[in-house]
Amino acid sequence: MAELVTEVRGTGADEGAGAMEGYALDGFWDEMFEAEGRMRPHYAALGRQLATLTPEDVLHRQRAADRSFQARGITFAVNQGTEGVEKIMPFDLVPRIITPAEWQRIERGLEQRVRALNLFIWDLYHEQRILEDGVVPADLVLGARGYRREFRWLDPPQRVYTHVVGSDLVRDASGAFYVLENNLRTPSGVS
Repeated sequence: MAELVTEVRGTGADEGAGAMEGYALDGFWDEMFEAEGRMRPHYAALGRQLATLTPEDVLHRQRAADRSFQARGITFAVNQGTEGVEKIMPFDLVPRIITPAEWQRIERGLEQRVRALNLFIWDLYHEQRILEDGVVPADLVLGARGYRREFRWLDPPQRVYTHVVGSDLVRDASGAFYVLENNLRTPSGVS
């Protein structure tokens, strides 16, 4: 973050590659900057704000956010051992800005994904066609610690097994969004 603040100073959305000389994406997607070193238009206002901060300001704000998270219990257990080590939820001071068009696509995709996940679970606890067809190995599901045979043929309201899903989104080098994983039990951040 401190490096970002230093690089952003004096950079406007319409400035050319000179402002980011030496900055290389190396095939990765950068949320804030385009390959030419120009700030993406939807980040311009934030970039101007970040440019007013010193690295010390950023560090002070990050520590204040960390203390706030700890005080409010926004934590998770690193392991389930006797140590009980609690860590704060990772938090980046620089928000990820999603354009309206990107958000509409993400929203449609995640809604479809949650419906598909609930249909998948419905099938596992009812007809089990996906197992019979060999799409998913039966022993992988039926032998899983989390599979509950006592729920077989149970009909939850509106066929919804999971009401809260945490889908971890990533971008590829072109900026396309992909779901890295889905967390259905207790998605991080629900606390």
